[in-house]
Amino acid sequence: MAYVTITKDLTEVKDKVAFGLTRRQIICFFLGGLLGAGGYFLTRHALGNDAALLLLIALAAPFMLLGLYEKNGQPLEKILKNIIRVRFLAPAVRPYQTNNRLAALERQERYEKEVKQLVSIPNKTTNDKRRGLGTSYHSPRNQALPRRQKAGGKGRKAGEAGRQNCPHRPADHSL
Repeated sequence: MAYVTITKDLTEVKDKVAFGLTRRQIICFFLGGLLGAGGYFLTRHALGNDAALLLLIALAAPFMLLGLYEKNGQPLEKILKNIIRVRFLAPAVRPYQTNNRLAALERQERYEKEVKQLVSIPNKTTNDKRRGLGTSYHSPRNQALPRRQKAGGKGRKAGEAGRQNCPHRPADHSL
């Protein structure tokens, strides 16, 4: 009784264009033949027939290999690209690092405690506990700038109110 074999994995089925070859194989064979034959006819008088034939094989072989070789459904150029990326471009040592949210919260809490401790250091000149890090309370250079008012209030542009009352900045209304 006659039977027909059917492949179970349909991803392995490829369209055959001509002579049982795929379009990729035909293109690679054509390029290899064109380069090999061109190299042969250009060099057979200078190198001799034997050397020109070896040159033809050397020029056509990579194209034939690109057209025929395939592993795990990947053509040769993808395999070579992956090998180059893994061997030469990627770092050899890849340390295991995680981004743990609990650890990030613990670091944030530790930083907040450190800032709170730095701010609670008393002022060295006046022993005033309201200002931290030894800054002088009365020095206009260390005072914080007043908050800017939003635009729309009493016909002022945004930021004008903060500039008028600032003791250490000259009033500049050119903006």
